[in-house]
Amino acid sequence: MNNIPTTGELFATNQVSPDTERCYKYQLRNFADWMADSHNIHDMEAVSTADLLAYRQSIQHLAASSQHRYLAAIKSFFAWALDTGIIAKNPAAGLKLPKAVSNRAPVFLTLAETVGLIAAATLPRDIAMLWCLAYGLRIAEVQALQIGDSAPPNDSGLGALSVRGKGNKARTLPICSEAYDAISTYIADRTEGSLFLTLDGRRTISTRAIQARFNKLAIAAGLPEGKRNPHVLRHAFATRMLFDTETIGGIYTVSKLLGHSRVAVTEMYLHCSQHQLEQSMLAHPLAVGV
Repeated sequence: MNNIPTTGELFATNQVSPDTERCYKYQLRNFADWMADSHNIHDMEAVSTADLLAYRQSIQHLAASSQHRYLAAIKSFFAWALDTGIIAKNPAAGLKLPKAVSNRAPVFLTLAETVGLIAAATLPRDIAMLWCLAYGLRIAEVQALQIGDSAPPNDSGLGALSVRGKGNKARTLPICSEAYDAISTYIADRTEGSLFLTLDGRRTISTRAIQARFNKLAIAAGLPEGKRNPHVLRHAFATRMLFDTETIGGIYTVSKLLGHSRVAVTEMYLHCSQHQLEQSMLAHPLAVGV
């Protein structure tokens, strides 16, 4: 489209990660190319709601979560165009998004696997990084941490970690003294700047480097291939908070700790493992002969 904005214009008032910006740029370019090729539309003012419905039909082969991302990008794009006066009417205003939450239970680490993973790390940076991931932080949130974001344990014995999540939304996580000590040991005598640096200490570690390092540590800890993504620690944190602890506030509290915008996103962690199902059945009166 001739008047499609640059991502710099589109995100000028919204702080997003570079990965998010790249995804939006790709999704909008895909949409613009489809409109040009299929409908010979090269100007956003010419796009109608019917055109958008046709585009939605064209991506039906994608997973629901992928469809959601593509259509959400388009809705944001046209909302921005309306707000800035580029278009007089928003054709995407009534466009419905497919449910983005997957029905599949997420893969997560057991407590023993989590402990073994942290034990496999030898560098202070890696130990501190794994502790942060173990408290449910996203990779981008770990990368964004700054020196000064951690606070020492209070009278309750818990420290705190200030986290900036999606949309630059801030939350504060209580952390155990072991996690705080690991972070403090890594910081040493540094007083400012990014918390996690490259091994040479010259620049902030990238999200890709965090993923690569996690993969190496997971292999060293003997984790299977399906559990070598940093997100499994986030899943493990959420699952244990929901099932293995008496969390005050239940799923609503866990949703806040994870930085979710909606409780519906947190609900994907409300799954039961096969072991939990077996234990529940063994406790049933029919199973014990009562």
